[in-house]
Amino acid sequence: MGSRFVITDHALERFAERRAVSAALQMSQYRDLLLAELERGVPFGGQIGNDELYLLPSDNVAAIAWQARRGVVKTVLTREQAIANMQSMGAVLRSARELHHQLRDIPDAEAELRALAEEHFNNGIRRKERNAILRELGYDPAGEAGEIYRAAYRALIDDLWARKREEYSRLHRR
Repeated sequence: MGSRFVITDHALERFAERRAVSAALQMSQYRDLLLAELERGVPFGGQIGNDELYLLPSDNVAAIAWQARRGVVKTVLTREQAIANMQSMGAVLRSARELHHQLRDIPDAEAELRALAEEHFNNGIRRKERNAILRELGYDPAGEAGEIYRAAYRALIDDLWARKREEYSRLHRR
């Protein structure tokens, strides 16, 4: 099975520039190294649209556009560059402790976020609009509230696909 990531030449060059390796590697070796890091990367920050940022083990950040379950790696940034980009787009970065206290002080915040996720899922509201609604309600989509919301939303998607797979296999057992 092929990789779930497609790496652009630009992203590979940026990765090679930012990766501190004592011996000079061939570009194919950098590609293999980047693919390994992408597989271990984790989502970084709240995103708008089909793009995602992945924090890599090397502390770099990959900008990825998802298309048909394949991630096209557009560029690789330093962590500081990624944070500066998020702040320039209006993100307010807070410490996890500050967000924890903020949500803990709001009664039933988790239940409200889960209900919002279900409502948005059922109404087919797109990601950009969902994030705007969360902000209007005083929640930070890139913070702890966003994590709770996204987990609830993903659970609904997973449930939908599980039901579809079950229905498909039931119809094709005959």
